[in-house]
Parts: sequence; C-alpha cells; structure tokens
Amino acid sequence: INAEYGETATEKSKKEVTVKVLVPIPVAGNIIGKGGEGIKDIKKKCTAMIRVSGREELFPFAEERIVLVVGTADATLQVLDIVQEKVRNMGKEESGNTRNKPRSNFNPRAKEMKIVIADSTAGRVIGKKGDVVKRIQTEHNVQVRLTGKEDWGAVPGERIATISGKDPKQVSGAMKDLLEIIVKDPDSSLNKSLVYPSYPMYDMYNYYGGVPPQRGHHGGNYQGSRPPAPMGGAPPPLYNGYQSDYNPPSSGRGRRFI
Repeated sequence: INAEYGETATEKSKKEVTVKVLVPIPVAGNIIGKGGEGIKDIKKKCTAMIRVSGREELFPFAEERIVLVVGTADATLQVLDIVQEKVRNMGKEESGNTRNKPRSNFNPRAKEMKIVIADSTAGRVIGKKGDVVKRIQTEHNVQVRLTGKEDWGAVPGERIATISGKDPKQVSGAMKDLLEIIVKDPDSSLNKSLVYPSYPMYDMYNYYGGVPPQRGHHGGNYQGSRPPAPMGGAPPPLYNGYQSDYNPPSSGRGRRFI
C-alpha cells in the first residue's frame, strides 16, 4: 500500500495522468499524418488518448503546437516516446531522403522534449533544495529546465519542463521519472483545453519599437518576471492564462509573439 495516498501498486499503475507536449509546427503535421493516418496509427499502438491542437492553436509565447495526452503513465510514455522520435527526426522526414542525417545533429530543439505540467508537480520535480531534479539529471545524463511561476508569459497553474539529452533512451528514462512524479501528485491535473487566449493587453512590437525583448532559455519563455520597460515606461502586464469565461477586449488586442 502507498502510505501517503492509500493506493495499492496496481491502483497507482492505473491512475490517469494528463500532460501536454509542445512540438514544432512541422512535427505536429508529421504526428497527424496525411489524412490523419499518423495519429490513427498512434491510437492503435497506444491506449492513451491523444489530441493535437489546430494550426492556429499555439502555446502562449511559444510558436509551437500542443499535443494533449491522457492515459496511464505507461501508455502516456509510449506516446511521448513516439513524439520524441518525431521531434528528433524533423527535417529528415520532410526531405524524403533517408540518407540525410536527422536534424538533431545540429538543431538543439530536436534534442528537447517540452512537457507542460502543473505548478504543484513542478515543485515535486525540483524537490527539496533541488535534490530530485539533480538526481534525474545525474541518473539519465540529461538537462532538466523548468519555467518559473513569475516568468513573463507564464500560464497560471502550468509550467514547462524541458528535458534535453543526446540519447533518446536517456530522455525517455527522465520522462518516465517525471510521469511517476505526476502520478504521486494529487493536484497534477491540467486543464485539457488546447485553446489559449492571445495576449490582449498591447502590441509588443509597437511597445518595443519593433525590437523584441531579450529571450531567455527556460522552455522557450522570456527570462525574469517581466521584461524591462523601454524608455522608462511601465512594464507590460503578465499573461492572464487560460480562462473559461475569457472575453477578449473589443480593441487593443496584442499579437502572439515568440
């Protein structure tokens, strides 16, 4: 029996988890496949539920589409491994030339898996004084980065865990550890919506005079709580995140920005 939650090992293995994975736009097309055959094939191989966001449904401040996966930890890992293979081989499949080496040889993004998890899960991944994330990195020879709650553009209640490594098996092992942490977290549930409102407050290009703010290195978001205000003005507000009762303003709506 799991003393903390009163669950048997069997009950724990059957517990449903929900994760969102961010993928480059071309990879999303490869996952879906021609006429939806790709995603149908994944559903045949795996018992987890899988959905891919539409072409215009991108994660806020990350020019990437969203793959929603719901299932047991084992079934979810099967899907994540398939997604990882697609990410690592992006460019190779597009070229149609099997002699071409995968772009993972020179594209850092091809070695990364960006997984959206709940705030509470992120705390468990980090652990006391970072002991859990350090263990995962050491055991699997990977790098794990998590966006902060106060990062500009962060979605309330959600964090991005970026796992990167040269060996796909090592990345898979780290993802398995991450899923086990999600299973143990009673507050790990994510909103299953794939649609996020666009940033409504201002036009960032105009705000910065056509010059983007400095990009950080935490899962694709900008580093720090808010970018500094140009010309001594007020800094832009933080992103509101997904809201079921969200009503966009009639004017002054900003554009999505990487």
